[in-house]
Amino acid sequence: MRLRDLRTGEEREAAGDVPPGATAVRDGDVAWVWFRGETYRLSPARSRRAAHGGEGTPSLEAPMPGRIAAVRVASGASVSKGDVLVVLEAMKMEHAVRAPKDGAVERVLVSEGQMVGLGDVLVEMA
Repeated sequence: MRLRDLRTGEEREAAGDVPPGATAVRDGDVAWVWFRGETYRLSPARSRRAAHGGEGTPSLEAPMPGRIAAVRVASGASVSKGDVLVVLEAMKMEHAVRAPKDGAVERVLVSEGQMVGLGDVLVEMA
């Protein structure tokens, strides 16, 4: 797989297998992979998540800059893996931010209509 740095345009070979049809780009230490309508963020162990409560508090981050189109959960809500928590509008498309596991929403840090940047924490789960 080849990763392209968004700032410099530099390309380099990256370890790992990526299925045909996937697109991958690199932004600093973070690699973004788009595959079958889903966006994956690959980063080193130390991330913005550690700055927002540490690894004990899983958080969901914005996969790209955009506007919050809908907030579908509230603090304290129980969610199941795959439930849509927030809908982000970016690049004239809506992107669902889904629960990565069963659990409870600890805090919702965004509201409808709010602009968010790449990597901004949207929801913290317990």
